[in-house]
Amino acid sequence: NYEFSFVDKVTFIDTIYIDTTFNFYGYTINWDTTFYDTNDYRINFYLDTTGTFMPQPGVGYQLNITAPGFDSVTGSLITPITPKIDSLVQNGVLADTIISSEPFNIYWNFQNDGQGFLSGEIIFEDENGFDSTRYDWCGGFFEGAVDLSDSSYTVYGDWCEDSPNVIEPKDYYIRLTAMDENYYEYFIEGEIGEYSNMLLNYPTTKGRSVGIEGGFGFFGAITSDGIYRLIVP
Repeated sequence: NYEFSFVDKVTFIDTIYIDTTFNFYGYTINWDTTFYDTNDYRINFYLDTTGTFMPQPGVGYQLNITAPGFDSVTGSLITPITPKIDSLVQNGVLADTIISSEPFNIYWNFQNDGQGFLSGEIIFEDENGFDSTRYDWCGGFFEGAVDLSDSSYTVYGDWCEDSPNVIEPKDYYIRLTAMDENYYEYFIEGEIGEYSNMLLNYPTTKGRSVGIEGGFGFFGAITSDGIYRLIVP
């Protein structure tokens, strides 16, 4: 059993070990470090302050929340197995540089079952954190749900008009996220609702309870793997 301590005064939460950077219509949002000031916002944080809670893949976990004057909330899940991206293949050969106008295949380690989310984004940045060449780029961006037992996914090239500017190769980040059944049901199957998920750019269904009893929301888990390559138009 693990007990999570209530943190009454929170001004800074460092989430650097959790890659929550995401892509929104071609723009990369760096969400790895999040600031909260409880002078302005009332936020209830319960954290593992001992550093002993280390979730393991493929393990069942139970959740129990109690508060004076309220009914208890319980939940359960089985954590997903961490995926491993094996290779990228374009034109029949292993690719260190991707041509955005041509199709390529992504391969990962086989899993008997499980659901995932695959995404690709071009990293635009300069010394000021902004790169004007983003407006000259076409293609390279993709995202979608995948069945992890398929072990592969095809990204089809985008037809783009020639740019009058010289476009240099860019860093290209591909991430495969595995999720437990609760996370998949809440954020992927429930995408027609009103709430948004900052990790996936997907909405979900308002007022649902997935993986928990006695309250609204969900109890879920994700784990991911990512690789960097170069990309050219």
